[in-house]
Amino acid sequence: MGLRKKIFVVRGNDKDFTVRVTKDGNPVDLTDVDIYCEVKDKPNGTLLFTAIVTKTNPSQGIFKVRFPKTETQNLSSNQRIYFDFRFVFMDGTEKNYPTPPFEAVVVERVTD
Repeated sequence: MGLRKKIFVVRGNDKDFTVRVTKDGNPVDLTDVDIYCEVKDKPNGTLLFTAIVTKTNPSQGIFKVRFPKTETQNLSSNQRIYFDFRFVFMDGTEKNYPTPPFEAVVVERVTD
C-alpha cells in the first residue's frame, strides 16, 4: 500500500479534489456507476454531511468531490473527519474504497 498524503480541510472553505479510479493501472469506467461520499466523525460514526460528487470524465474513471463551505463551517478546528467512496454498479454490486477510509484534519483559515 502506498503512502497517503495528509488531507487538510480549511474550516468555512470549499474543499475540492479530483479522484481517478484505476484497476491494474487502467481507468475504471464509471459511466453507469453511482458514487456516494459520506463524511463522518469516525469510521461507522455520526454522519456530518454528504459530499457532492460530480463525474467529470466517467469513462476514464475521473470524478470531482466537494466538501461545501456551508458544511465545513460547522466543523471544529483540529477535528478529524473520515470519508470513503461507495460505488454502486448496475448489477447492484456495492464496493467501498478505500479501506481504511481517508482521514482529514480541519484547520482554521488565516485570512477572512
